[in-house]
Amino acid sequence: MDYRKTAIVTGASRGIGKAVAVKLLENDWNVAGVYYANEKTASELERKYNNLLMIKADVAREDEVIRAVGRTVKKFGNLDCVVNIAGIDIFGEVEDYNPDNWDRMFAVNVKSVFLFSKYTIPYLKKSTDPVIINISSRLGTVEYAEAKFTVYSACKAAVIIFSKALSRELSHTKIRVNVFIPTPTKTDLLDEVYTKVEQEELQKIGKLGKPEEAAELVWELIQDGRANGKILYDKRVFL
Repeated sequence: MDYRKTAIVTGASRGIGKAVAVKLLENDWNVAGVYYANEKTASELERKYNNLLMIKADVAREDEVIRAVGRTVKKFGNLDCVVNIAGIDIFGEVEDYNPDNWDRMFAVNVKSVFLFSKYTIPYLKKSTDPVIINISSRLGTVEYAEAKFTVYSACKAAVIIFSKALSRELSHTKIRVNVFIPTPTKTDLLDEVYTKVEQEELQKIGKLGKPEEAAELVWELIQDGRANGKILYDKRVFL
């Protein structure tokens, strides 16, 4: 039997996460899709793909991450890739920001990346071509940091630095660690953050992408065996 690669994709029931999961599935990968609330889509995806395991979990909780990783390896027997996409945005000005929301933002957007890295590294070390891809945002860069997105920007900046440092930490292994920063992408999260008028302005300057376009670039980054410690911006946007 031919070796079939396996990936864990967080945030796999919507937006870019769903598109990445589908891209991998259609390229004959096994996928463990981690999701939090979108039961309907999770069930529909599992019915459609026999090489997909959907796992409901809170990515910010250590015990649930350990369980998700364990179920993945038990089901498929191997692990070659982790794509950390799950994220939330509770935006607002710092003066009025609820500290509980700060904690939740960092738990979901940053701690989850740490947890899924920590608990998958032992399995990734057994792969011949292991890779971790972490999704960040332009808002996490100095050039694009915006008012009211201060906490989100801090989270996404942390993901970039964590990934860069981890790539160096794991340089003695085969595990590659890269960051993908997509153009603003038409997802339900974007709909929560930007008004219709703001989205129209983004589209006028060619910055509103589709989840499938982002998934294609994530796929390229997974396939590029030379890419390590790389921060890939969407190729269609000049910086």
